Amino acid sequence: MKITDIKTRLLHTPVESALLNKTKSRAFMEIILLEIQTDEGITGHGYTYTDGFGGPAIKTLLDTDIRALIVGRDPMDVKAMVAYVLWELRQAGFAGITVLGTAAMDLALWDIYSQAVHLPIGKILGQYRDKVPMYASVAGWIGLPMEEMVARARELVVDQGMLGIKIQVGRAPIEIDQKRLSMLRDALGAEAKLFVDANTILDVPTAIRLGKAIQDYDIFWLEEPIPLRDTDGHAQISQHIDIPLATGENFFGIRDCDEYIRRRLVSYMQADVIRVGGITEWMRIAALADAHGMRMSPHFVMEMTTEVQCCVQNSLFVEYIPWFQQYFVDPIHTEGGFAYARQKPGLGLAFKESVIAQYAVD
Repeated sequence: MKITDIKTRLLHTPVESALLNKTKSRAFMEIILLEIQTDEGITGHGYTYTDGFGGPAIKTLLDTDIRALIVGRDPMDVKAMVAYVLWELRQAGFAGITVLGTAAMDLALWDIYSQAVHLPIGKILGQYRDKVPMYASVAGWIGLPMEEMVARARELVVDQGMLGIKIQVGRAPIEIDQKRLSMLRDALGAEAKLFVDANTILDVPTAIRLGKAIQDYDIFWLEEPIPLRDTDGHAQISQHIDIPLATGENFFGIRDCDEYIRRRLVSYMQADVIRVGGITEWMRIAALADAHGMRMSPHFVMEMTTEVQCCVQNSLFVEYIPWFQQYFVDPIHTEGGFAYARQKPGLGLAFKESVIAQYAVD
């Protein structure tokens, strides 16, 4: 089998208003769709995304350099092709658009592989389980009024069976964050898990003060308290608070993760399947984490997170942010607080034509 051509589309998809200003400066996300075509009639679908900047550059990289590197090659050589493309693009950078573009390629290649051998991706990667519990992030945006936050949280945890809620912290006085957590604990009970996310905006002393102020609410983890390059700061925070730390959603590969894993600077690794370059690179990170006794609980993209989390021993949770689910022809199945792995070939990443027509950017 040989790759004959690729096709790309750039979409601008809307985000809810509660994210604006406090979290995002643009009212849309960019999704770059990729189709890889083969001489045997199998088409692979992949995608990558940004928070609103860089999409045209990623599309151009796919249309030019990545296309030139992969047309004519065997799509079944997935791991070799990912390593080859990342190496050839190294002078353009080891992070950002090179890795995000490679991720779209990686997913499309695994989609082809799965279809070609007529097996679900879990059977190819080595499946340990067929479902993973979910926690929800969509109730905890700092832009939501407290009453709406609690109402959403009750629906997700009490009605839909999710194991807990994550909220953003650090953008208001500590007393406000305490009140929000107190309201959630009262509404959801002692069994629900509560997670907090500072999105890297704090400094070390503030993170320690915040951690000490909220640790009595039985917080499962404090996510991204400080800028990611401050590794010693993470170690210092861990020594002063009784809340485990989590990080990784803004890492772009194993080189970003390795010091955090080797030094056990955090308790949980949240590497995003797309931001680290796709399934191939994510599985390498998960194996490194497993070797050091660290659990994986990836960021976002639940349609891909579910598949890889079912295929590693050190799996923890799937983050429920279903923004893209409505766009897929064949979205993943969720029920009773769990996300389920696919039971048929392919990754299910083809977007509805109506969605493409509505959100495509020329």
